[in-house]
Amino acid sequence: MDHTADLAVEMWAPTQEELLIVGARAIIEILTEGCPVTPDAVREIAIDGIDPEDRLVQWLNEIIYAAVTGGFLFAGGKLCLGDTTLVARIQGQSNALDVIRTELKSVTYHDLSLRREAGVWRAFVVIDV
Repeated sequence: MDHTADLAVEMWAPTQEELLIVGARAIIEILTEGCPVTPDAVREIAIDGIDPEDRLVQWLNEIIYAAVTGGFLFAGGKLCLGDTTLVARIQGQSNALDVIRTELKSVTYHDLSLRREAGVWRAFVVIDV
């Protein structure tokens, strides 16, 4: 969904962990307009959300924050989920501010959805641009 101040992303995957990875990759794809990412660094992330939807928003905002403030572009990683928590060890490209082509402010709670349908996890998020 294109809008003058928003961008919506719909994503799906067989597990919540994979859904979060897909979402992070989508954020980086948007930020870099498809430029390749070469991992050269590792980061640890810990999130304690109110619910799985909040955890999704916090996770994607962490990916945006790492990119726009420090130039760390997510490339992959291992996630461990609790009911509402996330602990991750992620790989990415460091010092890559020059690769960012699109400005993203944050993932919002507007029209947020996270659900499991027919064995597939689906999410819909709106990003403020």
